[in-house]
Amino acid sequence: MARYLSIGCTTILIRIFMNTYGQYDIENDEHYAHFLTLVLGGDGRQEQGQSLITISNHRSLFDDPGVVSCLLPLWIGIQPKYNRWGICSQEYCFADALPAIVKGYIGAGQVLPIQRGGGINQPLLDHFASLVARGEWCHIFPEGGVWQWRELGGRGRFAVLEGQSKNVQKSKLKWGVGKLIAHAPIRPRVVPFAHVGMEVLLPQDETTRKTHVKEKLLGGEPLHVKIKFGEEITFDDLIQEHEQKYGKLWVYNGDNNDHEQYVSSKVEKELYKKIALRIEYHLENLTKKVVSSRYS
Repeated sequence: MARYLSIGCTTILIRIFMNTYGQYDIENDEHYAHFLTLVLGGDGRQEQGQSLITISNHRSLFDDPGVVSCLLPLWIGIQPKYNRWGICSQEYCFADALPAIVKGYIGAGQVLPIQRGGGINQPLLDHFASLVARGEWCHIFPEGGVWQWRELGGRGRFAVLEGQSKNVQKSKLKWGVGKLIAHAPIRPRVVPFAHVGMEVLLPQDETTRKTHVKEKLLGGEPLHVKIKFGEEITFDDLIQEHEQKYGKLWVYNGDNNDHEQYVSSKVEKELYKKIALRIEYHLENLTKKVVSSRYS
């Protein structure tokens, strides 16, 4: 009942806000149609017990629920069984200073805590992995923070800001998403989408990178969110290549009891990096397209 109240109320309130204070547009193409099919368990997902992992850029602290609550038709979006599971930094969504009722409401909205900077071996990522093992829809912001550039942000971008481009790492995205995909007991379906517009509501200081509510809530640039889905991404070739060279990968399950073997080896991290780079390629192109469509 708590999940129905949290998800139903949040979805309806977000829709009212987005359709009165602003507007949102989802590009209604074959990629979006495929996403909806997967959410409903079609294209073999339900029969095979596959998880759905969606991946997107991160433009503001309000992207979830602000954007994510608008992805599904309303009749689907208010039902917990069709909704995403997400992760949110402990310091924001589950801070000690927050009242217990607020943290309970967030948790009932199918959000789990993650330790920011805790790395890919942290138990909290293991907990999230158990949802992938159970075949749930799980959403991830792999940039690991808010970036309002015309391209992806993420790991190594601080060096760009400091004029030290030679120190930028080869992958912008966090490797935790690679770990979730590589060790899943059944290969998940992975779909990217990109969005733009939430930075109008919560602009980011270019120096400190902290976001704040825009100064003039009434008037000024209108809130107009654009969302574009991309084609499904597969990784079978990367995983098969790894297993042919190093042997079968261990897999996690839905019981949160795998943490002893959850510590990743050096060669496994190389696989995660390859997976993250493939995601980055697709998500980077999507992000540039949707941002340029608004600011061209």
